[in-house]
Amino acid sequence: MGGKLATLKYGIVGIVALAIVYLCAVGIFTTPGSTLYKPEPLPANANEQARAQVIATGVTTALDQELNGLFGWIVNDLCFVPSIIDNQSSYQRGVIYATRPASDMVAKTVARIGERDTIDPRLADATSRYFTYGENVWGFWFIYDCEGKYRAGIRGWQDWAAHVGQGGKNGGIYNIKSDDVYNIIKYCAAMTDFALGLLNDTDMGHFKADNNIYFAKGVAAVAGNVLRALAAVDDQVELRGGSENLAEALKRFDFIEEFDPLYVFAGGNAVGDAMLPNHVAALARHLDVANNRLNDMLASMDK
Repeated sequence: MGGKLATLKYGIVGIVALAIVYLCAVGIFTTPGSTLYKPEPLPANANEQARAQVIATGVTTALDQELNGLFGWIVNDLCFVPSIIDNQSSYQRGVIYATRPASDMVAKTVARIGERDTIDPRLADATSRYFTYGENVWGFWFIYDCEGKYRAGIRGWQDWAAHVGQGGKNGGIYNIKSDDVYNIIKYCAAMTDFALGLLNDTDMGHFKADNNIYFAKGVAAVAGNVLRALAAVDDQVELRGGSENLAEALKRFDFIEEFDPLYVFAGGNAVGDAMLPNHVAALARHLDVANNRLNDMLASMDK
């Protein structure tokens, strides 16, 4: 009996030790952020499949990178990772938060001809079944976890893009119109506006500030990728929205992704005039400029 208790004790100690090592490894080797999607503008004679692949990648690349990163999707990990390594998990929560409406918007615009047409089943499943899964759901074998569902959603987008322009039941449709361009830019503006609202909480303390900053960065990463993809497949984004507006918005998305202070300070008080730096206000400035430029693009397209 004593031997069994000793084995159990050492087993528990070993599990705890492994958990601590894992937490330390995640904390040391992860940096909240991703490689931004920057496709080259497609030539005027590019086919629909090439354009669809750019759009599909723009919608899903930030999520795909988080799933395939060094430690994967940590929001649903055990060992208290989401609460302890909160910057990385907040960033990933922001990524999936923004991917859901991006998938919905693009599936309803670019991937069908008319508003009354049926949405491609692969994209409908990605939007309504897979990306809607709770970001902290953990499972194995026959118990579905969010990582498996998100990967299935990404595969649905890839499969749609690969079959655009082909006949048969698996064929996909790519059809982007002026209204679609407008609505996708409107999505990007809505995401930056939402992220900006997260940072405008005057009662935000240091411990909440870093969570909101990295959540906002995750949201902005997806919105920026979608905007770059849209600009690459349709030159009307730049021509109608204004080249200066587009360039400045994309520059600010770059700044947001690069923003990664060693330690996040919230400014020290609600006014923001304390001696400590105000990283929340610094990031909010970039989001505000990006949001204004996107809204200027929308106003220019309305004329």
